[in-house]
Amino acid sequence: MGLYSVGLDVGGSWVRAAIGTKEGAILKREAERVSSESGESFVKQIGGLVLRVCEGDLSKVSGIGIGAAGRLDMRKGVVGFSPHTGIRDVPLVEALEESLGKEVILLNDCVAAALAEKTIGAGKGTDDIVYVGIGTGIGGGIVSGSKLLLGKDGNAHEIGHMTIDLEGKLACNCGGRGHWEAYTSGSALPIYSRLLAGVYDGLEAPLLGRLESLASSKEIFEAHRSGDAFAKYILDKAAGINAIGFSNLANLYDPSIITVGGGLALKNVEEVIRPIDRLLPSLSFNRPPKVLPTPLGEDAPLLGAVVSVFELGALT
Repeated sequence: MGLYSVGLDVGGSWVRAAIGTKEGAILKREAERVSSESGESFVKQIGGLVLRVCEGDLSKVSGIGIGAAGRLDMRKGVVGFSPHTGIRDVPLVEALEESLGKEVILLNDCVAAALAEKTIGAGKGTDDIVYVGIGTGIGGGIVSGSKLLLGKDGNAHEIGHMTIDLEGKLACNCGGRGHWEAYTSGSALPIYSRLLAGVYDGLEAPLLGRLESLASSKEIFEAHRSGDAFAKYILDKAAGINAIGFSNLANLYDPSIITVGGGLALKNVEEVIRPIDRLLPSLSFNRPPKVLPTPLGEDAPLLGAVVSVFELGALT
């Protein structure tokens, strides 16, 4: 077995690659915007990034791990559908193994993060862990009884597509309605804000006057920090939805800890993660788990992809 592995984190906007060790030490990394023009361009981009982080030399590489957002067929090595990029039915594993001559492992990005949490992160030595990523979308990874929960196709983790609104007022990127991801993910918060404006009856707030041009969730957090009353209302409502989602996870999987990653959550810990931890005891039937930011930061899925080459067999 080679000394190193290559890991890739394929998110809704970016693909990141790194060469690293079994212990999760990163030696070199690269990143690019995801190419979603075609399946062929996507495969070519992934292969090119692998070669760049290895500087063209794969002789010391044991294998390649990929954590990808979206619906997968893990057994066949196919990226079935990524709602944020539009990529469909790409036989990624077969194409890369043929072109690079190395074993390729395909996992959901948040499952990869859960694997990293269990082996080198906050869950080391813990049997039952849930990882939740709140970023462009919302995803999860579960370790139960020290085993990764995968399901028949490798998709036993699509927590962002839990229905949290039976009326389905907002549409999800996947085409469904009323999903958790459609309300409190980074891509959804501006849309959810416009929905909330119709029922808000609080103090006048500058944010109300620029809702139609609101382009990113970042603006909501900035408004909240400047004392905007409507921004506070939005984030309070979002915290309530997130806490319901987390209570469902606590009741389903009874984990010792839930670690939280994703760009939106990690950049706004006080507004996103702390309220969940505060609200969870009143919502969970089971003894509530600890809720904490992942110590692995935004690298959690990437590190999981790196260590999957060495650790996946022991956890499945």
